[in-house]
Amino acid sequence: MKKRRIIIGEYDTAERGWTLSAWNFSAAKYKESLVDKPGGDGVWDLSTTLTDGIPRYEARTLTATLERSDGNRDSREYEIKEMINALDGFTWDIILPDDIDRYIVGRVSIARNYSDPAHAAVTVTATCEPWKYNAYDTVQEITVKTAAQTHYVYNGGRRAIVPVLEVEGASASVLLVYGTASRAFSPGTYQVPDLLLTPGAHEITVSGSGLLRITYREAGLE
Repeated sequence: MKKRRIIIGEYDTAERGWTLSAWNFSAAKYKESLVDKPGGDGVWDLSTTLTDGIPRYEARTLTATLERSDGNRDSREYEIKEMINALDGFTWDIILPDDIDRYIVGRVSIARNYSDPAHAAVTVTATCEPWKYNAYDTVQEITVKTAAQTHYVYNGGRRAIVPVLEVEGASASVLLVYGTASRAFSPGTYQVPDLLLTPGAHEITVSGSGLLRITYREAGLE
């Protein structure tokens, strides 16, 4: 039977002999800012006043308990020390059980629970970003022509993203129109804050010459 695992960076807990006995990733919680209305009903909800209506989220906590009873006490102590020295205090991409196509990002702490003559256990905790990121980038390539073309860029996640734009071609020149904003690009790599991909489909218009590559990584809360 295949062991359930957590993968922290390149450290696969199952391959290293650990049994995942319990784990929890705390629920996403948006940052709330409520101001009481003196003498009035209810409150003013200022949670997204400074973020153009986009909710922002608090850090989330991963907690996992790993156990083992193989080998002897010395070998188990060795594995505990190896894990602490390899992982503790660093920020890692972390793959959760049953979710191999996504990852979370967090700073990890390892604590020894016990190490007796028969068993050993550690607790892994991580303070994490709120997002579950797709394992792979979404990439859209557009062969730009002189006549203006309309394309749609789709963000299937929940996180708002500013994509990376790459323009290729020895004499490439691309005019990109997005909403009320427009910008011309020569060959190179760019990120333009005006091109913010909130969840859903976004219409862009391009004209000129060359290849335009749009790259971004989608992320959700669950």
